[in-house]
Amino acid sequence: MINFIFVITGRKALPFAKMCIQSIQAQLGAFNTSTIYVDDTSDYSPEETEVLLKLLQKVNGTLIKLKERHYQIGSLSKGIPLIQDKNSIVCLLDGDDYLLPHALQTVAEAYKNLDIVMTYGNVLLDFRPYQDHMPGYFFDKKTVNTEYSFDVWKNRTFREDGFRCFHLRTFRRWLWDYIDPSGFRRPSVEFIHASGDSAFIYPMLELLADSKHVAFIDTPLYVYRLHAGNIHNHDKKSQIDDLDLLRFKMKKYKPLDREILQRHILEASCAG
Repeated sequence: MINFIFVITGRKALPFAKMCIQSIQAQLGAFNTSTIYVDDTSDYSPEETEVLLKLLQKVNGTLIKLKERHYQIGSLSKGIPLIQDKNSIVCLLDGDDYLLPHALQTVAEAYKNLDIVMTYGNVLLDFRPYQDHMPGYFFDKKTVNTEYSFDVWKNRTFREDGFRCFHLRTFRRWLWDYIDPSGFRRPSVEFIHASGDSAFIYPMLELLADSKHVAFIDTPLYVYRLHAGNIHNHDKKSQIDDLDLLRFKMKKYKPLDREILQRHILEASCAG
């Protein structure tokens, strides 16, 4: 049976942790799951840490507390390499968001197609009670939650086209190992602050280089929570600058050798 590993990243996300973690517990169907929660220097008290640990116990969870700021992409780079099963499916979840109950069932169905190595999807928005802050959120979100066109796949112009791969994002664990972690950092060597998801999404698309290996799941599986703490509300400049760096100033990846790719697909199919 396939192992599904949830990797949650968050900073000062304890107010949202109960719904986030319980949404994993509430998944329909029977699956092998475990959870890695990477906390990005929230400086929780012992009592607050205990609350988080008790929640994680219910989802076969492990807590990693970072001592230095890593932001989202740095946090992922600490959590994902801990997953030993290279054929497992990594499911990424922000610590302030939550899943719909049919998420895992739907993702598992997509991976029944053995060619699939990565999925992304469509989200619902939960913006209670911050409606007044939200109009500015949407102006640069015209392409998210949509598929890449045939021409984009043919020419591998994912970066030029824009960002489409929104939640729920999943991938086979082995794919992460082909990404150079130096691309997770700014020229100043500090981790990319915002738009960190683009630092691994673009490389993955370029490595796979064929739409038959990537499933867009149109059915919403994930609820993206809009609130005052979102990065766009307090550091939009980093979000824009980091995305510009990733789209236009970083080198593109060459497609992964097809023999190597097929070997991974075969190994995953044999693993179940």
